[in-house]
Amino acid sequence: MGLFTSRQKKKELRAAKIDDAFNRVYTQIEGIDNWNDPKKLEHYILDSCEQIIASTKAMERQKMEYRIVTRYLNDIKTIENLPKDKAKDLRTTAARICELEQNLINARAIQRNITEEQFEVISDDEQDMPEIINRFSSDEIYQAKLKRNLGYLEGEKSRWEIEREELKEQVKLFRRMAIVIMVSFMTLLILLFTMYNASKTDISGWVLAVLFICAVSGFIVFLRQNKIAKDNKVAIVHLNQAISMLNVERMKYVNVRNSVEYSKDKYHVRSAAELQYVWEQYQDKVRDQQRYIENNEDLEFYSSKLERLLGSLGLADDKIWLNQVNALIDRQDMADCRHRLVMRRKKIRDRLEDHRKLVQEERDEIDRLMANHEHYLPEIQEIIKSVDKLCGTSSSIKKDA
Repeated sequence: MGLFTSRQKKKELRAAKIDDAFNRVYTQIEGIDNWNDPKKLEHYILDSCEQIIASTKAMERQKMEYRIVTRYLNDIKTIENLPKDKAKDLRTTAARICELEQNLINARAIQRNITEEQFEVISDDEQDMPEIINRFSSDEIYQAKLKRNLGYLEGEKSRWEIEREELKEQVKLFRRMAIVIMVSFMTLLILLFTMYNASKTDISGWVLAVLFICAVSGFIVFLRQNKIAKDNKVAIVHLNQAISMLNVERMKYVNVRNSVEYSKDKYHVRSAAELQYVWEQYQDKVRDQQRYIENNEDLEFYSSKLERLLGSLGLADDKIWLNQVNALIDRQDMADCRHRLVMRRKKIRDRLEDHRKLVQEERDEIDRLMANHEHYLPEIQEIIKSVDKLCGTSSSIKKDA
């Protein structure tokens, strides 16, 4: 690591010196007015040097990537050649991680028919919910019973009110009948006395008959009115009883209705049956959350175990396999991964070859220009040497020699 750092610092220092030389030469070239002057070739040479440096830097990046890909391929080879016991332990742990991850995905996908507001309210009353549901259900049953009682008592009240009205009508009717009988009796008596005064006829028999009829009629009317009075008293008693019971039942109904409405509003349900369903959904969601926590804890445990197992194998990069767990289980996935890395390394080699050719072409062009023209700024020679040293290039002329 120290040697690599030292080399890196030397490269950076050398690159800084080259930059200074570039700046000095560019400053002198900027004063050239006649571009037919050979000095303009120095500008082109500097551009070529910059292109060589840029291509060399790109090659360094490609080489770094090539080394990384190669390390990944070596890691795959190490994993595939593990002893059976280690390979089995690794696959078992990876399979357990995949299973737990799928469980977490499935747990997040589960949707329960309970709102967040309902969940929070029920969680506050979790211990008492069975009793609350039973009381809610009992209140609903009692409310229905009271509603039926109210309907029955309303009917009884109406029946006795109608009975009283009918009795009142009968009282009026018999009063009119009594008046008619009295008027008829008086009229007959007047007629009889008129006949007696006119003809001196004996009317005692007729008078007795009229008196008898009048007495019988009056007695019948009296009996009927007495019966109506008794029935009216009975109707009043029953009506008062119906009204009293109706008021009591109404108070009970109002109280139980308020209790039912309170439960409906508090838990946002329409009935005790729906509250029972929501309570079951709540229990399912609590169990889902508990399973999620347990799976998450197990996932952390097995992930740590997998990390230790991979760390013990001496891999170049053991962290990357934590995100490639399927490849540790499925041979086909591992083969696909190796194939992708091989193809990627081939493309890197092709790019490296392209950059190498480009650098050599630029360097050969510099040699050609240097051979055709002898007069250059001293810094140009210094820059070319520094570029050769920095980028590892060399003159093709020297090679031929």
